[in-house]
Amino acid sequence: MGIKKTSLELKRDLKAVAGNLERTAGEISKLAERIKDVDVVAVLHLMNRLYKDSDKLKAYADEIKDGRIVRGKAD
Repeated sequence: MGIKKTSLELKRDLKAVAGNLERTAGEISKLAERIKDVDVVAVLHLMNRLYKDSDKLKAYADEIKDGRIVRGKAD
């Protein structure tokens, strides 16, 4: 993966990864429903972590959109 991505590409990548994290959390939920004697609290904790990380990535993408984070040229 190169460091020459533009700010727009970086924003798109962050949003894509955030979406992947959210889908993964949903898949974990579906899998946990099928497992007998699953530790529900542990599963919810893992899902919560994925959703929080997704929210952080979306916030970074919004900062890029607003021009508060700008990808500079590689030295």
